[in-house]
Amino acid sequence: MHDFVLERPRSILEALDILKNHGEKAILKSGGTDVIVWLHKSLKEPEYLVDLTSIDGLRGIVINDDNIEIRALVTLNQVIEDITMNRYFPALVQACKAHSDPLIRNRATVVGNICAAVPSGDMIAPLMCYDAKIEIVGSKGTREVRVSDFITGPKKTSLSQEEIVTGIRIAIPFVETSGCYLKAIRREALDIAQAAVCCTLHKGDSREFRIAFCAVSPRPLRAVESEKLLNSSSIIDDSIIENAARLAAEAVNPITDVRASREYRIDMIRELTKRAISICLRGPAEEGGPR
Repeated sequence: MHDFVLERPRSILEALDILKNHGEKAILKSGGTDVIVWLHKSLKEPEYLVDLTSIDGLRGIVINDDNIEIRALVTLNQVIEDITMNRYFPALVQACKAHSDPLIRNRATVVGNICAAVPSGDMIAPLMCYDAKIEIVGSKGTREVRVSDFITGPKKTSLSQEEIVTGIRIAIPFVETSGCYLKAIRREALDIAQAAVCCTLHKGDSREFRIAFCAVSPRPLRAVESEKLLNSSSIIDDSIIENAARLAAEAVNPITDVRASREYRIDMIRELTKRAISICLRGPAEEGGPR
């Protein structure tokens, strides 16, 4: 690990000034579960580490009239323990539970997982299914982008050097919903996904399935053709589920690495998609419900 200067701004404006002054010599830190590893392995060698944990405005889960904001310092365990998140966004809660172990989840943040932009990031697929917006502030003002536009490739985002992600905003569903996150791993804890599927179902006047993946594509990916089949079918039987799972497997483009082969990942996506669709169809109302 190389020496660096630790900056601890107490406001977003102060943090932005630091980024403006130091440019590419500075990197941001919230929970630090990814950044500290990068520093130890010399994958990142900043001259300035900007610690955001003293900025009170980046804390908390904020419930608005029609949306929920997960601010940048909200940890995975805070999401898991939040009643409103459990009611409306069960798939995201399940993804938080699937990530690492309770000690790491006390530090790891939802925003940090997205900003790391690794294809195996557990938060990516649920936030895709919930059509979450990434809230960004910079010297030129504020903007919101979808997860699919924010993550541009493995460990790459559309965030400029002088911008900060302040939170994630998700619309509150006003119909009954269900959702799940299923993850294939080699062991029960502290393992990165070999493949994972998130599925959500909005059960209003017009049924809407959404399906997204983890660890099987370089950028966030939805199973568009699978969704079309499910959403256009008057009755969803075993045959429709099987075909939707086949279309999902055809949509992904995984690699072979030390965790799993390409072929295994494709097979797991097909199997996990079948399970996820079935779970959502029989999901109890308390997983999510009308507000």
